[in-house]
Amino acid sequence: MPTCREAPRGSCAVALRRRPRALAWLLAVALLAIGAPFAALADDDLPGRVGRIAEFAGQLYLAPEDRASEWQPIGLNYPVASGDNVWVGGGGRAEVDYGGGQFRLAGDTNLHVSRLDENQLALFVAQGRLIVRVRFLDAGDSARIDAPNAQVQLTRPGLYRIDVAPERQSTAVSVREGEAIVALAGGSQQTLPGQTAIVTGPDPAYADVRNGVSLDDFDAYSASRDRRYERPRATAYVSPQMVGYTDLDAYGSWESTPDYGPVWYPSAVAPDWAPYRDGYWTNVGAWGFTWVDAAPWGYAPFHYGRWAWVRGRWGWCPGTFVARPRWAPALVGWVGGARWGLSVNAGAPVYGWVPLGWGESFHPWWGHCSYNCWATYNRPYAVNVATRPANPPSHFRNSDFPNAVTAVSGATLQRRLPVASNRVTVPTHLMANAPVLAAAPAVAAAPLRVPGTRAGTAGTPPPASTFYPMTRSGRPTPQPLSRPVEAAAPASAAAAPQSMARPGGAATQAPAVSPAPFTRPAPAAPPPVANAPVTTTGPARTDVTSRKPPSPPAQAASVPVPPAQSSPAQPYAAPLARPAPARPPASERIGAMPPAPAAHPMPPPAPAPSAQVPMQHPQAVQAPALVRPEGRAEHANPPKPVPAKPEPVPGVPAKP
Repeated sequence: MPTCREAPRGSCAVALRRRPRALAWLLAVALLAIGAPFAALADDDLPGRVGRIAEFAGQLYLAPEDRASEWQPIGLNYPVASGDNVWVGGGGRAEVDYGGGQFRLAGDTNLHVSRLDENQLALFVAQGRLIVRVRFLDAGDSARIDAPNAQVQLTRPGLYRIDVAPERQSTAVSVREGEAIVALAGGSQQTLPGQTAIVTGPDPAYADVRNGVSLDDFDAYSASRDRRYERPRATAYVSPQMVGYTDLDAYGSWESTPDYGPVWYPSAVAPDWAPYRDGYWTNVGAWGFTWVDAAPWGYAPFHYGRWAWVRGRWGWCPGTFVARPRWAPALVGWVGGARWGLSVNAGAPVYGWVPLGWGESFHPWWGHCSYNCWATYNRPYAVNVATRPANPPSHFRNSDFPNAVTAVSGATLQRRLPVASNRVTVPTHLMANAPVLAAAPAVAAAPLRVPGTRAGTAGTPPPASTFYPMTRSGRPTPQPLSRPVEAAAPASAAAAPQSMARPGGAATQAPAVSPAPFTRPAPAAPPPVANAPVTTTGPARTDVTSRKPPSPPAQAASVPVPPAQSSPAQPYAAPLARPAPARPPASERIGAMPPAPAAHPMPPPAPAPSAQVPMQHPQAVQAPALVRPEGRAEHANPPKPVPAKPEPVPGVPAKP
C-alpha cells in the first residue's frame, strides 16, 4: 500500500480530511444501533395513565376487550384502561377521571375506550350521550371521539357533548368551550363554541352546523361535577393530573414534614386500619393484580406515592411534584406462599402484602418495564435510581409497624372476595420469617365475584368494541390529530390501530376516521368592484337556527358576485375579505395635479372707440384655484392683469 509520500500530490490530504468524517458517520451508526433496542423497550411499556370510576349512579358495567362476551358490574374506584367497554343502564350515570380531564356518560350509553395513555384519549360512542371535559392538552397530545358515522377531533381544552342516536345514524356534536373538527367524507368541518354540528346518515357528506346549544339535566350534572375539580387545595401538594386528587381534601388533612415533605392523613378510619385492607384485588389488562379500594377517597393514595408510619398513624406521602405521575396497579411488596409457616398451618397457600415505605423501590410484577418506567415509579420517593436492583429487598420496613401486613388465602385472591372480611391474622413470630416474593402471586384468575350479564341480553347491548365503525369510500385514514407546539393548527400524528371485532367474526382493525391536517389557507382578496355593496356579519343568534344559507338570489349581469357558501363540508377557509372601496377620482387624491381648466368663451369685442380713447385689451382669464381635499385651506394664485397699450400717434415713432 503506497504511503502518503508515494501518493500523488494532494490525494493524501483529501483522504486525511475524509477520514474524520467517515469515523463520525460510523460512530453515529453505532450509537443508533445501540439506542434502538432501548427505544423499542421503552415503547413496550404499558401506559402510565389509567382512568377511574369517580362517581356513578344506577347500573354500571364493564367488559374488557379480550372478554367482551359478558358485562361485569363495577363500582367506585374501579380502574378504566385502554380496551375497556363501559355501559351505563337506563336512568344511570357515571364519571371517569382520566387525568387529563373527565368524560361523563348518561343512561343507556355504550362506550369503548379505544386508547388511553399519557398523551392520547380516544373513545368510541356506539350510542348514548357523552360529555367530555378536556383540561390538559399539551403539545403532542390528542383527544378524539369516534361515532358510527363521524369522527370528532378535540383540538383545544374545553367542554364537549356528543349525542349518538340508538339507531347509530345520527350524531350531534355540541361545543360549549374549545374547538372541534368533525371529519366527514367530504372533508373537515370546524365547530366553534356555542355551535352544534349534526351529522345524519351512514356516510354523510356534510355536517349541519347551527348556532346555539341545548341544555338538560345531564348538563346540570356535568356542571356540578366540574365545580368539584375547581375547588380542591390539594393541588398545592400534588399535580392536578393525578387521578383521584379531588377527594383528598374532603376526607383528610395535609401536613408538611421534614422527612417526607407533604403528608396526607386520612380521617374517620378504624383504629386498626392499615393501607390496602378495605377493598379487593382484581385483574386489569396486562398489569395483572390491581387493588380496588372501598373508601370514597381510595384511589390516588393506593396507585401513587408511598405510605409512612408517622407519630402513631398512617400517612400518605405523594413525593416530589410530577406533572404527570405514572399510575401503578398497587404499590406493595408481596410475601408468603406455600412455604410460609402460616400456609402450612392453614392447609392452603396464604399470601400477604405490605405498603411500600419511603425510599423503598417498587418492582413491577408484569411482563415488561424499561429503566425509564422503573425510574418514574421510584425517583420521586427518595429511591436511588442509579442502579436498578434485580430483586426486592429481603425485608420491608413498614412490616415492623402494627397491622401493616395483610394476608388472605389464595382462594380469596382468585375469587376477588373482599379482603376485610376474609383476612387471615398473621402472628408476629411468623411475620419475621415470611418469604419475600419477587412478583405478585401466580394465582389463576377466576370469574368475578358477581355473575356477569350475557352481552345483548337482559336489556344490555353488545359491547361497543364489537361494533365495526362504518368506513366508506373517500373517508380519511385513521390518524388522530395531535396538538402542535404552536397553537396555530392541529397537525396529524399516526396512532396505532385498535383491535375491534365484528359480532360473530374474527378480530379486525378498527378504522378510526381522521380528518386531513387542518390548515387555514390565506384568503385571496377579490378584485375591487366599483360601488359594490359591503355585507357585514351580525352577532350569532342564541336560538338554534340553521347556518345553512338559502339559495342565492339572481345577480345583476354587470356586477359579478361570488356564489353563496353551501352546506356540504369543505376544508375550512377563513371568511373572504371585504372588497376594497373604489378609489377616489384622481383630482381628489392628496398631492394630485389639478385638472385642466375648462375652456371659457372670449367676451365680444367692444365698439370702436374714438381716436382720443385708447383701445383696451380684454380682461385676462384667471387660472382656476388648486383643488384641495376638505379640511385644507384654499390658496388661489390668479395671474396679474396685463396693462393696456396706448394707441400709436401718427408722426410719433413708437417706443421699442
